[in-house]
Amino acid sequence: MELSNIRPYAHKHCRFKLRNGREVFGVIWEVETDEVPTGDTADKHLFFASIGDYERLQHEPQRPVSVIDMPPEEILHVESLAS
Repeated sequence: MELSNIRPYAHKHCRFKLRNGREVFGVIWEVETDEVPTGDTADKHLFFASIGDYERLQHEPQRPVSVIDMPPEEILHVESLAS
């Protein structure tokens, strides 16, 4: 998927269908990093975490959580589960 199609689902509990055929449930968000291997503009990354890890990250950022770098091209479909 294109990043512009994923942005409306950022910070919401969703179901994701991935390129490898797996379905995962959790939250995705975009982070702009200063680490730029080439060029002089900031690099943007999508990260994914389970809903539990995402909530812990929001309330207790010093606690370790499992976060996965999720390239947009790995996501085939997204569906919001937030009500």
